[in-house]
Amino acid sequence: MNKTRRITAVILTLVIIFTAFTTSTFAAGTQINDQTEYLESVREIIRQKYNGQIPEEEMEKATTLKGIFDTLDDYSEFMTSEEFDTFVSSLSGSIEGIGIQPAILDKDKYATVIKVFRNTPAWEAGILTGDQIAEVDGESVEGQPAEDVTNRIQGIPGTRVKLGLIRQGLKDLVRVEVTRAEIDIPSVHYEIRGDIGYIQIDLFGENTYSGVDEALGYFDEKNITRVVLDLRNNGGGYVDQAVKVARRFVPEGLITTLDYKDEGVKDETYYSSLKKPKYKLAVLVNEYSASASEILTGAVKDTKAGVVVGTKTFGKAKVQTFTPILSFEAFESLNRDNEIKSADASNFIYMIDDTQLAGWGKMTTGLYYTPNGDCIDLKGIEPNVKVTAQEPAGSSVQVNLMEPLSLTVKPNLGAKYFDVYIAEHILKLLKYEVDEPDMILDNKTVQAIKKFQKDNKVYSYGVLDYCTQKLLNDRLAAMKVVKDPVYSKAAQLIK
Repeated sequence: MNKTRRITAVILTLVIIFTAFTTSTFAAGTQINDQTEYLESVREIIRQKYNGQIPEEEMEKATTLKGIFDTLDDYSEFMTSEEFDTFVSSLSGSIEGIGIQPAILDKDKYATVIKVFRNTPAWEAGILTGDQIAEVDGESVEGQPAEDVTNRIQGIPGTRVKLGLIRQGLKDLVRVEVTRAEIDIPSVHYEIRGDIGYIQIDLFGENTYSGVDEALGYFDEKNITRVVLDLRNNGGGYVDQAVKVARRFVPEGLITTLDYKDEGVKDETYYSSLKKPKYKLAVLVNEYSASASEILTGAVKDTKAGVVVGTKTFGKAKVQTFTPILSFEAFESLNRDNEIKSADASNFIYMIDDTQLAGWGKMTTGLYYTPNGDCIDLKGIEPNVKVTAQEPAGSSVQVNLMEPLSLTVKPNLGAKYFDVYIAEHILKLLKYEVDEPDMILDNKTVQAIKKFQKDNKVYSYGVLDYCTQKLLNDRLAAMKVVKDPVYSKAAQLIK
C-alpha cells in the first residue's frame, strides 16, 4: 500500500482523513543535531490537531513517538507502518491469505481452525473446521499465538504456503499446499425471516454498502418491505460506508456533521436525498454499538426513519484521523533549510516515499453530531424501545451471535471439531442433556444426538451427519427469532 497517497475516506468514529498535501517553503535554517526538535514538532502536530485536554507535562516528558501519543485519550496512538497496514486491512473487507480463521481453544498447544470461508483456497484444499495447525512451511508453530500463526499463513496472492494439520481420527499430519489469494470477508449477513428482511452488519468496512445493497436488492425481488438492521456489537468502521447505508433508509436531510478542531480542516456534513423511505425499519443496538454504527443509529432515530430497539449504545462521537509521521532521518533531511520544521509528512508528500515514514499518528481530532445537533460522546443513544438481550438458559452465548454448523464434516464419538461445539450449544438450548459445550463429541452428546434424531424421525445412531446438522441449523434459525427478545420486539413494532 502506498501510505503517503491522499486518503479521504472517513473511518471509525474515527475517521481516516488527510488534508490536502502541499510542499513546504524553504528558507534559511540550521542543522538539526538531535531529536529534540523532532519530538517537539510531533507535539506541535498534536497541539494543532488534537481535540481534547492535552497533558502537556506528561507529553513533554515522553521521549518516544508511542510515548507521546499514549499520553492522549484511549483512542489515540502511534502506529508503525506495519501496524497501520494491518489496521486498514481489517476494514478493507478482504485479506491476503487462504481463507481460514484460527483461534487458540481450551488451552490447546496449537491454533484450531474455527472457520473456513466458503469458496476460498482453504475450502478448495479441503481444510476443515477443527483442524489444528501444527506446521507452517515445515516449521512447528506449537505454542504460538493464533495471531502469529495467522501472520505466517497470510501473504502475497499467488504465493504458496504449506500446512501440517492435526486432524481427528488420523495418526499422521495432513499436509496441504495452498495458494494464497485475495479473500473477500463479508461484513454483511442477510436472510429473510418470514416477511422480514434481516441484515446484520459486523462492521462498516469497504464492502459494507455493497453488501447492504445486495441484501436490499434480494428483498425487493421477494417483495419484502419490512427490514431489521442489526448493529449489535458493531464497533464502527468507515463513516462514508455508514452514511451510504443511511441514505437507503433516512429521508431527505442531514445525516451527520463532523466538526474538527484544526481550522485547516474543513468541517463535513453528510446528507440524504431520499424522497420517500421504502422500508419499514427497525435498528437493533446494544452497549457495544459504537462510532460509525451510532452515526447510522442517530440518523435513523432523529429523523424517525425507523424504530431503535435494544439497550443504550456505547457513546463514542470522537473523530480520529491519521497523520503520516516522518522518520527522524527524513525530518532532518527535509527540514534542514526550513525555518519552521515539521514531522508531518503531509507537508512533503511530493518529496518522500514510504521508507521515510516512522509511522502514523492516530488521534482524536473532532466530534460528530446527530441530525438534531446532539453529541452523544460518553452518553450513547437511548433506544426508542429498551429491550435487554438475556443469554438463554443453558447457553453461555447469545443466540443471535451463534453461527450455524458448517456442513463440512460428519463427527462421530471422540471427534474434535468446532462444529461439535456449535451443535452442543444448540442441543442445550433445545433442552437436551449435554455437558458444558466444547469441541469433543463425548458419549453424553452422542446420546443427546440420538434422542434429537429420534424426535425428528431420522435414523438415530448418534453421528452428527449432514441431515442432523441441517436439522440443528433449522432449529437455530427458529430460535434466533423466538429466543432473541430484541429481535422479537423489533419484529412486532414494524408489523
